[in-house]
Amino acid sequence: MRILRSTGRTVALAAAVGTLALAAPVAASASASASAQDAPAAVQPSAQQQALAGKEVRVWAGNVRLHVEPAVNSPSPTTFGPGTLIDFCQRQGDFVSEPGQGSSSWWSYVELPGGSDGLWISNVYLVGGEKIEGVPDC
Repeated sequence: MRILRSTGRTVALAAAVGTLALAAPVAASASASASAQDAPAAVQPSAQQQALAGKEVRVWAGNVRLHVEPAVNSPSPTTFGPGTLIDFCQRQGDFVSEPGQGSSSWWSYVELPGGSDGLWISNVYLVGGEKIEGVPDC
């Protein structure tokens, strides 16, 4: 290590810190490789991670209104369907009945697959029944 006399301890300390910083990534990558080898082959995400990632759900009907709240009279900025949405959670809201398809008071908080603001859709219009299995409550 080369130390300049005019700056004294500051340069020596900076040089020491720089040396440690350069060595740290090597040690970190070596320990990361070792721990990756020790990890189980298939690691399952937690329920919270799955909820954050969402679950794909299929909308069977066409031009279904997506709402700002889980209520029939709340603003509806867009329509969707048929197709696939990403469902993050579900909760009870207004009761919706669709002749020949059933009824439900459960609504899902969804986004479009490419990303969008979250909106609500009645579970009546989703394949999977009144309450969608694998989707957590909000």
